[in-house]
This record gives sequence, structure tokens and C-alpha cells, in this order.
Amino acid sequence: MAIGKTAGAVVASVFVALSLSAQVAPGGELAAARAAYEQRADPASAKAAVELFRAAAKVDSASVDARWEGARASYFYGNYTQAATPDKEKMAIFDGGIALAREAIALAPKNVEGHFWLGVLDGVYGEAKGIFKSLAMVPEIKREMQTCLELDPAVEGYGPDRVLGRLYFKLPWFKGGSTKKSIEFLEKSLAGAPTNALTKLYLAESYKSEGMKAKAVQQLNEVIAMTPDPRWAPENPQIKAQAEKLLAKLQ
Repeated sequence: MAIGKTAGAVVASVFVALSLSAQVAPGGELAAARAAYEQRADPASAKAAVELFRAAAKVDSASVDARWEGARASYFYGNYTQAATPDKEKMAIFDGGIALAREAIALAPKNVEGHFWLGVLDGVYGEAKGIFKSLAMVPEIKREMQTCLELDPAVEGYGPDRVLGRLYFKLPWFKGGSTKKSIEFLEKSLAGAPTNALTKLYLAESYKSEGMKAKAVQQLNEVIAMTPDPRWAPENPQIKAQAEKLLAKLQ
């Protein structure tokens, strides 16, 4: 489910984003980017966050935070705000985030967020490009998630296990895909962060693929009924809509 916008709303969104960027005083880019990211449910703010994090990274060549947070903002903007746009446009957004994540890692090799968002953005970039055209990216995704597991497995709601679980679900079997492995990683992620709606949605899809309908339905019902975690509230409407759509197919 994409965030719906009319043509007029798109123009207004771009105008507002440019206005927000232009109004920031020199040196205030990072604070402004964080403020915009907190309002990312609004398309203009989501776009402004990406631009402002890039500006913050440009003016401060040593800022690790500007880079990994900019990578995260690029993921949200491309994967949620611009979900309905052509894949080439999303790839350009993700590519910008990948560059920021690599810069963050170069500055701080043990920065777990940099590694995490590099792996995540590799994944969504690969999905936009096409799974079979992106299989060469799989080793890096696995490597980045393994690094995260070593540095801090709890990053982004036990995200490394979630990413690996989703990866094994998406991969074709002849390239190592396995729903059983997917479920193993996703259950581990959910045990660490039991209120993470995205993990629940992914787990439901893997359960469904394995013929575990009752477990899939349980996870989907929980996604639909749960109060969103404030940290991920802007993402929740689309996750909930996907859960409702999948549940309807199972009933």
C-alpha cells in the first residue's frame, strides 16, 4: 500500500520540502533533518529529511550520525513514501542511502547502524532491481547482518535476524532460500522485540508458505489489533494494511 497523492499534492510536497531545506540555518542541518524524520508520515517531511541528512553530511565530513540516519531516512522515503513510484526512481533513492551507509562505516567501522542500513538498503535495492538480477548482493547483505549480530543483535528491534529471515524467504531455493530458516530467524527476532509489527508480518508470510495457517492468522490478527510502537508508528498503517490483505486471503 503506497501513500496516496494526487499530482497536485506531489507538487506541493516537493515545494514544501525545498522550502524546509532552504530555511535551515548553517550548522542546523542535522537537527532539522531529525525533526523532519520524526514527521516522516508526511511526504514533504520524509523528502526533506533525506535532503537535510545529505546536507548535514556534506557540511560535516566527520558526522557518522548524519550518514547512518540519512541512510535510514532514504529507506523510509523509498520503501514507504515512494512505494508506488517506478523502480528506477526507488533505486536512485536507495542508492543514495547506500552511499551514506558506506561513508558511515568508513568513518566508524564498528557503527552497527551503518552496517544495518547498508544491508537493508542492499535488500530493497535488489528487490526494486529484481531478485534474479541482484543475487550478487546477497553475500554483502549476509555479511552486514552477521556484523550487526556481533556488534549489537538488538539494533532496530532485533533487526539483523528479521533481515536474515526475510532474505531466506525471498531467495529462490536453488540460491539457498528456505522458509524453515526464515521462520527460525524471524522467531528469534520476535522473541527479542515482540511488539515489532514488521517482524510479525514477515513471520506470518513465512508461516503461510510452510502451510502453518493458524500461526499465520494469529500473527496477522496481532498486527491488526496491536497499538503501534511509537518508534515505528509512521510505518504501521502500511504494515497493517498488508496484514489485512493477507488475512483476507487466508480466511
